This record gives sequence, structure tokens and C-alpha cells, in this order.
Amino acid sequence: MKLPIPQSVLERLKPLQDRVEGFLRRWEWTWTTTVVFSLAISFFALTFLAVIPSWFLYFADQTLKWRSFWLLKLRDAMAAGWITTWFAIILIAAYVMQSWRRRLRGGGGESRPGGGYR
Repeated sequence: MKLPIPQSVLERLKPLQDRVEGFLRRWEWTWTTTVVFSLAISFFALTFLAVIPSWFLYFADQTLKWRSFWLLKLRDAMAAGWITTWFAIILIAAYVMQSWRRRLRGGGGESRPGGGYR
């Protein structure tokens, strides 16, 4: 089900969409950009998948005093849900961006090379 978006919002977002699509159409991965992007993703992933959940576990234990059985289960479920959500967001964002880029550059169809000896 697609949410209805007012035409005025679409018109205001059109220049931004054109700019992003132009960037995605022209983007080429080089070794330098790949390394910098990988470092940025690694920092983002470590922060959102390790540092923040760890901080929350200490905060819930020491500040909120969540020490009963069910509060411990709630604390662990919240940390696991945070990790799972951000891991899924990272994977889905990568898939969406790659599909969008492939569509813009006209590279639809088979994504794996064919031919050769099998």
C-alpha cells in the first residue's frame, strides 16, 4: 500500500531528488572512496550496534536500577531490538541504494555475470 503524498510536497522535493539521482548516476567507486566509505560505515555500525546498546545496559542497571527478573528481560529485549533494527536498516539501505543506482544507470536484469565454463 502506497501512502498518498501531497503534490505540493512532491514538487518541493523534486530538485532534491534530481540532485541525488544525478549524483547516483555519475558516482564511481575508487579505492579511496571505498576505504573512506567503509571506515564511515564501520564507525556508524560500531556506534549503533555496540556502543549505544552497551551504554543502555549500564544505564538501565546503574541509574534506573532495573534488577528484577522481568526488568532485566525488558532491558535485554530493548537492547536486542535496537541492534536488530539498526542492522536491518543498514542492510536495507544498501540494497535500496544499489537498486536505485542500477535502475538510474540502466543496468537492470541479471546481476551476476553469465557465460563461461560451468
